[in-house]
Amino acid sequence: MNKPKWSHAFESKDDRRKKKRMAVLRAGAWLFNERGFDRTTLDDIAEALNVTKRTLYYYVKSKDEILVQCNLRGVEMMRELVESSQDKSLPALKRIEALLHGYFDFLSDDMGLCVVLSTDVPLAPKERETVFSERRKIDHAMRNMIRDGIEDGTIRPCDPKLTSAAIFGALNWVPYWNRGPHAVPVETVAAAHIEFILQGLRAG
Repeated sequence: MNKPKWSHAFESKDDRRKKKRMAVLRAGAWLFNERGFDRTTLDDIAEALNVTKRTLYYYVKSKDEILVQCNLRGVEMMRELVESSQDKSLPALKRIEALLHGYFDFLSDDMGLCVVLSTDVPLAPKERETVFSERRKIDHAMRNMIRDGIEDGTIRPCDPKLTSAAIFGALNWVPYWNRGPHAVPVETVAAAHIEFILQGLRAG
């Protein structure tokens, strides 16, 4: 057994900096989602965190950097979703259901939501391609699961490409209409959408 060290009882300076940087990113993502990227300033983010704008520059260089980092973290979440849908030992409909639940969790996270709501915000070509590449992977994962379900007879015959587009079109539209003081709880929206989608896919 390794001898315990006093220093292990405390966070390192690097750990504290990472946590504070993440707080900056989450504050930025939340404000971008609420107000829009163009209508959010670094002053707004600093005010939300109760720090000075000068303090923010210790963790990020610009508002654009915050947007890029939020999108990249959203990309990591999408990768995990795709990986979790690859268990071929489960029936296709079960994998689709799990992916749909995971996608609503993705939309419930400020980082994931930032990816969906900032599609019209100009990112640098490299970051933009990274984000859209992962979105294509989720789309193709859904198409493949639909094909598997058609082959095993659990999903009615349909065009996997068009069906996947309809599913993600509906899900990605939720954050646009379900806003404000009268927003429906995400769990309620998720349950209704998932049941509707599964009923539409299910054969017989």
